[in-house]
Amino acid sequence: MNEKLMLLPLLGQVLLTFYVGIIARLRREKSVKEGFNWRYFKTFEGERPPRFVLQADQHLVNLFEAPVLFFAAGILAITLETVDIIMLTLAIFYVISRIWHAGITLTNNRLLWRARAFILSCWILLIMWLWLVYINF
Repeated sequence: MNEKLMLLPLLGQVLLTFYVGIIARLRREKSVKEGFNWRYFKTFEGERPPRFVLQADQHLVNLFEAPVLFFAAGILAITLETVDIIMLTLAIFYVISRIWHAGITLTNNRLLWRARAFILSCWILLIMWLWLVYINF
């Protein structure tokens, strides 16, 4: 299989991160226009911003946590020339589960559904790593 195909789900995760970053920025601007003290965003001290701002900000931070392991697995699969249909499918499903997670977090933020989406993405990530190790030994 062409290892370069793995770049597509990696790009999908990058685009999701930028999308959430834009949403977070727009929500911050909206809160300031509605009267929230902009100085909070300089030092993150003082009165907390509205919930809709925190949801986006915290989700953006989350996209720099577990997905780092996704990028590492994807880059390793490309480098080791072990991208196969299973690895590629897992990567695609990982990104889909992260999009689902972001959708929940940025809209109704239902905890049970958000947790399910997050746990699913973690299981997919673990399977990706196990598969990567398996096919390289």
